[in-house]
Amino acid sequence: MRRIVRRLAAALSILVAAMIALVPAAAEPLELPEVPGANDLSCRPAPDKPNPVVLVHGSATDAVNSWTTLAPALRKQGYCVFAANLGRAAVLTTSASATPNAAWPGLGPIGAALSGRTLYGVADIATSAAELAGFVATVRAATGAERVALVGHSTGGTIVRAFLKAHPAEADTVVTLGTPYRGSDFAELPAKYPDLASLGMDGPHIAAQVFGNAGVQQTMGSAVLMQLNWPVETVPGVRFTAIASHDDEVITPPDTALLAVPLGADRNVWVQDGCAAHTVDHGHLLVDPHTTALVAAALAGTPFPAC
Repeated sequence: MRRIVRRLAAALSILVAAMIALVPAAAEPLELPEVPGANDLSCRPAPDKPNPVVLVHGSATDAVNSWTTLAPALRKQGYCVFAANLGRAAVLTTSASATPNAAWPGLGPIGAALSGRTLYGVADIATSAAELAGFVATVRAATGAERVALVGHSTGGTIVRAFLKAHPAEADTVVTLGTPYRGSDFAELPAKYPDLASLGMDGPHIAAQVFGNAGVQQTMGSAVLMQLNWPVETVPGVRFTAIASHDDEVITPPDTALLAVPLGADRNVWVQDGCAAHTVDHGHLLVDPHTTALVAAALAGTPFPAC
């Protein structure tokens, strides 16, 4: 009992210390982070690769931490590659001074207090999708391309889907990595975040703390996902490839990261297809060489490579 009381007291102290208002981050130009192989606005698409590739990161991370493997690999293959930081965490203001404290991540009272850096991908999905629309417009204007190819990891894929609902003609190819098309039950998050689990939080509550609004909106049965999945999960005229891993410990069950019914040229692929012993968890989808090869094949519309 004393241990429970101490834990509750610790949680309450966090809340009391943060008894100030949470407000959205002010609108500002998107950052063009220094990602190897990406964000060269002078890049002009090659005739055989006419669509620039826009990489969209997931929740509680950023472009640099997500794309230092895939971006240079795709650039080496001749693609123009771009990546921005989307969905910045809210900031806090004190009721007295109303001065923003940008160091506060704004992921929820506990998740925010446990992290000392600004994170991205945690805002409302619609907000991030609107930011992506502006970034895609910038990329198209800079490169002269009519359409782009979009690659999204985790929440990034959901942001891509929301963007396409409003801008279906601006992309021809979508590749998702560990994106929860039908939502996640987040059943394995308590094991990943034992400190939060010790406070009595289940998977969805932990997702809300760690991944912010984006986490809430990607739980099973969420209104956002119901809207994105109606009438189908994909967008006519856009080729989708969904890449999933049996070892995904964030998007669970893992098959929610695959299309329920691939249509036309759409494809599903497990990272473990043809190599059952290949272990790739949610984060390692971003750095695994075989997954990188699958993304390249998906963008090119070619057969998937063997392990």
